[in-house]
Amino acid sequence: MDAIRSMLDHIEIPKFARIRQHFDDTKIENIEEEIKKQFNSEKIRDIIKEGQTIGITVGSRGLANLKEIVKYICDNIKSKGATPVILPSMGSHGGAVAEGQADFVRGLGVTEEFVGAEIRAGMEVIQLGTTEEGYPVYYDKIASELDGVIVLGRIKAHTDLEGDIESGLHKMIAVGLGNHLGAQVVHARGLDKAVPRVKSIARYALKNSNIVFGVGLIENAYDETSEIVFLPAAEIAETEASLLAKSKKQLPRFLFNDIDVLIVDQIGKNISGNGMDPNVIGRGMIGYKNKEIRINKIVTLDTSEESGSNAFGVGLSDITTKRIFNKLETEAMYTNAITAIAINGVRIPIAMDSDKLAIQLAIRAVCAEEPEKIRIARIKDTLSLSEIYVSESLVEELKGNENIEIISDLEEFEFDELGNLLNEYKCDRI
Repeated sequence: MDAIRSMLDHIEIPKFARIRQHFDDTKIENIEEEIKKQFNSEKIRDIIKEGQTIGITVGSRGLANLKEIVKYICDNIKSKGATPVILPSMGSHGGAVAEGQADFVRGLGVTEEFVGAEIRAGMEVIQLGTTEEGYPVYYDKIASELDGVIVLGRIKAHTDLEGDIESGLHKMIAVGLGNHLGAQVVHARGLDKAVPRVKSIARYALKNSNIVFGVGLIENAYDETSEIVFLPAAEIAETEASLLAKSKKQLPRFLFNDIDVLIVDQIGKNISGNGMDPNVIGRGMIGYKNKEIRINKIVTLDTSEESGSNAFGVGLSDITTKRIFNKLETEAMYTNAITAIAINGVRIPIAMDSDKLAIQLAIRAVCAEEPEKIRIARIKDTLSLSEIYVSESLVEELKGNENIEIISDLEEFEFDELGNLLNEYKCDRI
């Protein structure tokens, strides 16, 4: 490492200012009251009957207010004299084993104690039938034995799928409730061909299963719940596309372009299916998702606490750290990558001994003709784009943007004796 340090030690890291990007901040102020109101709406109020056992799907994403939303749904099911149960529904995630998926759900805060409902996890499926296109439709066996299933999911742009249906209720049905086998069917011809499969499989399941209604969640750019939509099963197919279009307008993004180096403090499955959201960084498993953003080099520093040793998505970065490299346990990563045919996500970039060396290498690798003008941004993760850091060369340019506020003076990043960034410089979500 001495030879490497000798090439990088002299590279200067510029000063940074903290900025605030302003997005639409519409959100639901009282989630409990909103869910109660929707349960009592004309279309929904008579669906659940006394004495029934009703499942609620919970996926692997860290949705805003997830545990509270699940709890309030459970409370309303109980108010009708029925019994709620939690169905971990995440395709091949959690190592594609039942207990791994149950633990994943608990890790998101959806515990038996908090939501007041049993978690019933299983990977066994039944086959509901075959679509006109010849796709087998798999459905969780535990779910099939209940009196009804509520499909809960966030509707938003998918990390790789591109179409009028991406991430949401259709995908929760086709992949989440299809378990590992269902995920394999959807991904069998690659992510670029998955949307028609998701739509075909989900719509067959909606007509031939015990799904009673869906609960679609939309979030604003601040990772807050902006809308909760209850949809009877018969309305999901015709309504979700319009909800996706609405959701895409609220995506967090950079309000500037041409970034030489992007520093990402954390990646993780709880942040994005790809560890980092391609709708933010541009790069995806099958090419470019967001063609409007240009980022030259991406540095990833760590995995989130929730993601732990699963660094799926690190392959979308150019440089990472030994901190990530040394904690890797590849089985869960590889299972996810092979199922989704997304092996780019588990490639390991060059791993440096410290944050400082990783950043210095990225600056060197840009090969900037005017190093003093290098354009660097630093974010906590791709969900956290409200308050971020930008390098000195960007500050003057951004002063003229009415949606950006400069909220700190220029200052140098501080590193500990090992060369790692000090905690007080971590960017927090807003």
